[in-house]
Amino acid sequence: MNRMIAIVLGIALAGAVSLRWGQAATPASPPTADLGALRSQVQQFQAALNRDLQTNFAYPFALLQDAKGIYLPRYGVVFHMELNLAPLRTLSAFDVRPYTEEELQQARQTKLQRIRELKEHLSDLLRQHGSELAAVPADQSVAVVVHLFNLPSERTEGLPYEIEVEVSRGIMADPASRTGTAEEFRKKVSFFDF
Repeated sequence: MNRMIAIVLGIALAGAVSLRWGQAATPASPPTADLGALRSQVQQFQAALNRDLQTNFAYPFALLQDAKGIYLPRYGVVFHMELNLAPLRTLSAFDVRPYTEEELQQARQTKLQRIRELKEHLSDLLRQHGSELAAVPADQSVAVVVHLFNLPSERTEGLPYEIEVEVSRGIMADPASRTGTAEEFRKKVSFFDF
């Protein structure tokens, strides 16, 4: 009889442990957001981002991939794109000269300068248009990730592969953030080079 009680208790204990383990392994449900409104707002913001970068940025560059927005339920919205900030002259059958060291160094210096300016510009865009992403929950973030294109022959020492500009949706929703100076807003933005 004692053996039978021990077996029943063992089965009950194993069942309780496996039930508890199954509950712990289930991720928390994502926060609720109006997905229809969010989808529309993401599409509008990515269109504004593409339009602005092609027409209002101070320097010409090659937009190799339009901005695309992605919603991650536990994080927020991420916009990603690919840019070549300082295209080199095009090699062709009519001009096969290799790039000179001077051209390569100049392209590197130009990219370093444009990276700094692009970060500021993206921060300003988030400040100006962030309120248009009202369907993103206030406790989540909005980020713009730019993949930077480089040719294999370029001098990429010290150049990032990508840059990220990220800010909390709650900060963008705060009217004081939009009415303050661009410099004050940039202090609340996270910049990351990878």
